[in-house]
Amino acid sequence: MKKGLRIRLYPNNKQINTLNIIFGHTRFVYNYFLDYSKNSKDYKYTNWSKMLTTLKNSDDTIFLKEADKFALQNSLKNLNRAYENFFSKRANEPVFKKKHNAQSYRTNYTNNNIVLYEKGIKLPKLGIIKCKYGKDIKDNKIINVTVKLLKSGIYEASIIYECEEKTLLKTGNSVGIDLGIRKLITTSDNDKYISDLDIDRLNKKIRKEQKRLSKRTLHSNNWNKQRRKLAKVYQYKDHYMLDTIHKATKAIVEKYDTIYMEDLDIKDLLSKQKLKIHKREMLLSSLGQITTLLKYKCERYGKELKKIERYYPSSQTCSHCGKTYRVGKSETYRCPHCKLIIDRDYNAALNILNYGLSHN
Repeated sequence: MKKGLRIRLYPNNKQINTLNIIFGHTRFVYNYFLDYSKNSKDYKYTNWSKMLTTLKNSDDTIFLKEADKFALQNSLKNLNRAYENFFSKRANEPVFKKKHNAQSYRTNYTNNNIVLYEKGIKLPKLGIIKCKYGKDIKDNKIINVTVKLLKSGIYEASIIYECEEKTLLKTGNSVGIDLGIRKLITTSDNDKYISDLDIDRLNKKIRKEQKRLSKRTLHSNNWNKQRRKLAKVYQYKDHYMLDTIHKATKAIVEKYDTIYMEDLDIKDLLSKQKLKIHKREMLLSSLGQITTLLKYKCERYGKELKKIERYYPSSQTCSHCGKTYRVGKSETYRCPHCKLIIDRDYNAALNILNYGLSHN
C-alpha cells in the first residue's frame, strides 16, 4: 500500500537558491503551456512533452536544464490533470501560477536519486538537505517527493512510499457518531473528542497580525516578513486541528468495526448560517475533513463506514422513548414525554446507532 509522510526541511542558502530556481522554472513551464493551450486549443500532454524537449534545447529557454527534469514533466502532468478536471466539470478552468503564492514541485524516485538519512534527505539538484521527521521509513521504497515552500516561509517535503499493508484486529463493535462544532465527535459510548485549541486567543492574535500587515507597504520587505508571521499563525491552527482529527479518527477506527454517521450536506449547512462567526466555527470544526479521514481509514483497515438517512432528526428524537421534541440550541436534551435528561450530542449518537442497526 502507498502512504505519505510530511517532513520539515532546513535548506542552506545555496539550496534555497536552487529551490527558487526549480520553483521558478516549473512555474514558467506551467504558465507557458497554459498560455499555449488557451491559444492553440491543444490539450494533449504528449504534444506538450515533445515541445518541452525542444524548449530545453532552445537558446532562449536553455535555462530550463538547470531544473530537475522530473519537476518539469510533473508540472505538465499537473496542468493536464487540471484540464481533465475542468472538462469533467469537477473544477474551474486552470489559472496562471503566481510567484507570491505557495510554491511546490514533485520529483520521482529513480536510480537511487532520493535517499532518506537519519537527519537529512538527498534530492536531485540539491544534495543532502537537513530535515526532521519522527517516523522511520528508510527501509521502504520511495515513489516520489513533493517539495513545498509554504506561505509562512517554511520548507516541507511530502514523501509517498510503499509499505506492507497493516490490518487492525476485528472487535465486533459498532458505534454511532455525531459530528458537531462544540464537540468534534461524540460517540454512542459517550466518548467525546474535543479540540483543546484556544480559538478566542488565536483569533485575537490573527486580528493583531492582520492589522500590522495592513499598515505595511504592499510587497515590501517588511510586508513580506509580516505576511509570513500571519501565515504561521494560520498554519499552526490548521496543523493543530489536523493532528486532533487524525488522532480521533484513528482511535475510533481501532475500536469499532462498523461506524454509523449522518450523511451531512456541508455546503447546505454553511449556507444556513446567517452570522459569520457561526460560519467560521463550522469551518474550523472541519466536518468534511473528519468524514474524509474516517472514510479512507476504514477502507485501509478493513472497517465499515455507513451513513444513515440525511434528514433523520437525530438531535430532536429521544433515544429512550423515540418521540421527537425540538431541543433548540440547548446542549442538554430534556424530553417532555419520558423526562429523560441527556447530553444533546450523546443522544444524537445513540439515535444514529439505533437507526443504523435497524436499517442495515
